[in-house]
Amino acid sequence: MINWRGFIYKILFGGGVIFDLSKWIIFVGLLIVIVNTFSVSIFVVDGQSMEPNYHDKEIVLWNKAVYSKDDPQRLDVVVMQYPGNTKYRYVKRVIGLPSETLSIQGGKVYIDGKVLSERYIPFGYETAPDKTWKLHNDEFFLMGDNRPGSNDSRFFGPVDRRFIEGKSLAIIFPRFRFSESIK
Repeated sequence: MINWRGFIYKILFGGGVIFDLSKWIIFVGLLIVIVNTFSVSIFVVDGQSMEPNYHDKEIVLWNKAVYSKDDPQRLDVVVMQYPGNTKYRYVKRVIGLPSETLSIQGGKVYIDGKVLSERYIPFGYETAPDKTWKLHNDEFFLMGDNRPGSNDSRFFGPVDRRFIEGKSLAIIFPRFRFSESIK
């Protein structure tokens, strides 16, 4: 007959260095998988659409759970699925919120008739083309910071809430910087 109490005790508290190390490796691995699946993950920026704030090949830590209860806020940097092909992800900035009217006129962005202050855009960059969008109840207008070099809502239209996956928390490699410092 097997002594179950002794067997379980030996698994949990005994077994040598290699066995103990293996338990910790498995535990940490499972913890990483759970956190990556439900909470935070990494994203590698692909392209120059968010320069000078996010650069090509930078690794960004993003929160998947932040928008499970709350909606994105203006100027949040978000990770989104490209609406035309959801296997691609983009990183963009939230400019327009649901039910707002967003206009681009003379290189400036207007929200419900008021000019939007955009300190995160490099001096001399202007936004084009001149156009107006009326956002529906569940739509957001997303743009890259590098306006001349960004494929964003100006071209593929407002983005439904369901395509926004999470919020950028920090650039973690090659330079560490919290996303809140880029507003």
